[in-house]
Amino acid sequence: MPDERILIIDDEPAICHAFSRFLEKRGRRTATAATVAAGLELARRLRPDLIFLDVSLPDGNGLDLLAVLNREFPETPVVVITAHGTLDTAVRAISGKAFEYLIKPLDLDRAWDVVQRAEAVQAATPAADAPVVGDDAAAYFGLVGRAPAIQEVYKRIGQAAAADSGVLILGETGTGKELAARAIHGLSPRRDGPFIAVNCGAIPETLVESELFGHVRGAFTGAAADRPGRFEQADGGTLFLDEIGDLPAAAQVKLLRFLDTRQTERLGSAETRTVDARILAATNRDLEADVTDGRFRADLFYRLSVLRVRMPPLRERREDIPLLARHFLRRSAGGEPTPGFTDAALAALTARDWPGNVRELRNAVEHARVTAGRCPILPEHFAVLAGAPAGAADNNPDDPLQDWVARVVTANPDAPYETALRQVERELLRQALAAENGNQSAAARRLGLHRNTFARKLQEHNLEPAP
Repeated sequence: MPDERILIIDDEPAICHAFSRFLEKRGRRTATAATVAAGLELARRLRPDLIFLDVSLPDGNGLDLLAVLNREFPETPVVVITAHGTLDTAVRAISGKAFEYLIKPLDLDRAWDVVQRAEAVQAATPAADAPVVGDDAAAYFGLVGRAPAIQEVYKRIGQAAAADSGVLILGETGTGKELAARAIHGLSPRRDGPFIAVNCGAIPETLVESELFGHVRGAFTGAAADRPGRFEQADGGTLFLDEIGDLPAAAQVKLLRFLDTRQTERLGSAETRTVDARILAATNRDLEADVTDGRFRADLFYRLSVLRVRMPPLRERREDIPLLARHFLRRSAGGEPTPGFTDAALAALTARDWPGNVRELRNAVEHARVTAGRCPILPEHFAVLAGAPAGAADNNPDDPLQDWVARVVTANPDAPYETALRQVERELLRQALAAENGNQSAAARRLGLHRNTFARKLQEHNLEPAP
């Protein structure tokens, strides 16, 4: 659609100008508006093919305008953009039927991909409307972050909350898989029902079926009374099965039958009970490999993973580490005033890989607060718990790394930590660029950084990409 009309509603002239030029060079006509009122007036007059809509506008909230646009122009895709992405904003955008949700600073390549997808959707047969989540989406459910990786999680949670299908939450230990499950439940129409969480890996194999499906008196030695299982307890709500990959084969068969029939039987009973429970599952294992190896049923895997949410490890969202650290510090302090972190402490936290992810960071912050007392938190307050970064050399006087660190400490008595980190960061940026022949996107991926973060750091270090 080379003649498509695109309306951009944003109060930042620089964004409107740059984005308009970008789109017009690709054969799209554009119009811009800086307010809710002007945007609605232009939409009614021009009837655009696609709308990019900012959330924060001088005369109102873009999400309120989204509802009006969807009502008046139901066939027109609306892409919500914001500089302050939160779970609340993401859920309201997705539940408000936004076509896509993008975070500022706007990645023009990704925005162009959205334009092309919107054109493809409009050329195809329109799909049925998705169910709409209620408006009670203000809570964050413990999820904190603004990095692109966690913004994708917010969007996926919004999509999952609006449906009633099976959801498989993937991620390493400590990334917040249960928080994501609680958010999906809390934002769904089942929010008033129970949320029952079960760690499948923590139940002895001989007791799994009794724990999940219940039993009647006399079903086995020690069964002195009837007992409902977790499926029955979750009736009307959500059952969260953590570490689903550890579920024994016999229990996998029963779970599959429940997903097919919504019926369950207690051990020792022939009575069938109908249970209305949504199943959310999580794992830190590669379930697809387990399916290939025969350790997990393929049919169960596909039933559980109709929708998938991947929780990113902390090393993929380093820019969120200071935000998370301050959040955990406030929680740990219980509302009492605290001096907070020094810049060097936050730099130390950001430089670490955190193999235990968000959970390890939370524990490290609590430890540091207690150790620091009423003093500002310094890098050394994390030494006992966090230890040295992965791959650090043992104490060896001939090690060139230790020799270089010693020189930095000696030459910079006032701020050796910041000086060392800055030198290392500059060299990492320089070598990543060299390894990728000056390709900033590829170099950013190599370092696990977002492209915009990488570009900003190049400017901070006065580095230019190779020609």
